[in-house]
Parts: sequence; C-alpha cells; structure tokens
Amino acid sequence: MVFLWVYEILMVIALIFSLKDLLVASDKGDPFLTVVEIIAGILLGYLPVFIAQRFKIELPQQLFLFFVVFLFGSIYLGTLRHFYSLPLWDKMLHLVSSSLEVCLGLALFGFLVSPEVQGHISRSFVILYAFCFSVFCGVLWEFYEFTCDSFGMNLQRYLIHGQPKVGRDALMDTMGDLIADVIGALIFCLYLYFKFRKQPASLQNFFFKKKTT
Repeated sequence: MVFLWVYEILMVIALIFSLKDLLVASDKGDPFLTVVEIIAGILLGYLPVFIAQRFKIELPQQLFLFFVVFLFGSIYLGTLRHFYSLPLWDKMLHLVSSSLEVCLGLALFGFLVSPEVQGHISRSFVILYAFCFSVFCGVLWEFYEFTCDSFGMNLQRYLIHGQPKVGRDALMDTMGDLIADVIGALIFCLYLYFKFRKQPASLQNFFFKKKTT
C-alpha cells in the first residue's frame, strides 16, 4: 500500500506540471493526451483498491505489488519519464507483467475452483496452468497492440520516422515481447514450483480472500 501511495503522489505531481504545460502550450494535442494518460494512470492505481472494497475481498499481496510496479514502470517511468527510449525497457516490463499475470491466474484459480476440487489437483498442474494463462495474456496483449496499430497507432513499433519496417525487422518487437513474456512467466513459475513443493499450503496466499469483519 505504501508503494501505491508513492506512485499516486508522483502521478499527481506529474499531473500538476502537465496541466501547467497544457495551459501555456500553443499546440494542445500532445499535452492534452499526456494529461489524459496521467488521469487514467491515477485511476488504474486505485482499481485494485476499488475492487477489494466493492466485493469485500483481500487481494493477494503478490498480485497487488506486481500491478503497482508495472504501472510505475510503464506509465510514470516509461511514458512520462521517457524510459521507453532505454534499450530493453519494454522487454523488462514484459517480464514484470508476465509475473503479474501468473499471480492473476492463480487468484482466478482459487476463485473459480472449489476447495474440494483444489485438494485433488497437483501443484505441478496448477503451475503449468498459471504459466499457460500468463502466456495467453501476453498473446492477447499483442492482439490489442496490433488492433490499435490498425487505427494509426504505433504500439508494436512497426514505424520508424513514419516508414513501416519490412521483413524480419517488422517481427522483432512482437516476437521479442512474446519471448520476454515466456521467460518471465517461466522464471516465476519455477520459483513457485519449488516454493509449493516445500510449502503446499502457500498456494492459498495467491487466492482472493473474503474480508473478515
């Protein structure tokens, strides 16, 4: 929760300066989009808190932590501080997002599968499911980027100075993202495999829990 407050404070400060830039700018286009993205980032930061309060559940700490780290790295550092210009910054974020998706898959498993059935499913199979779930989310994200690029955006970075890449170069960003997704999910799932072997009950730490009042 402390990390969330740090993220939100930094985003509010960035919003104040961006609003100032918007007021004095002659071309309102880019500053306006920046303000919209910052507001969206602030609201997204509170989304897990809203969900937890709305449905009276406790979110898994790992899921919440990876979510805030991803927002901080992608929106505040990546977009507002231009960290996306650094080599492999985008790929590092895919490593984080794949771990986030593993946690989300485990949380959904605990929510959708009854405790009686969970007791008859091996931890190895649960890990395999979480890995496949994370990779599937990565594929869906690439579908999203491709769809957005069909409407004139450049999320898959297929344009350089307005000119489209060709051949193998046109595949590098997408395939690099998917490879990073697989590597991140694999590393985190291997960690969880050995963790669950030593502490089988620790799997429940990744589940949504009803708040006790």
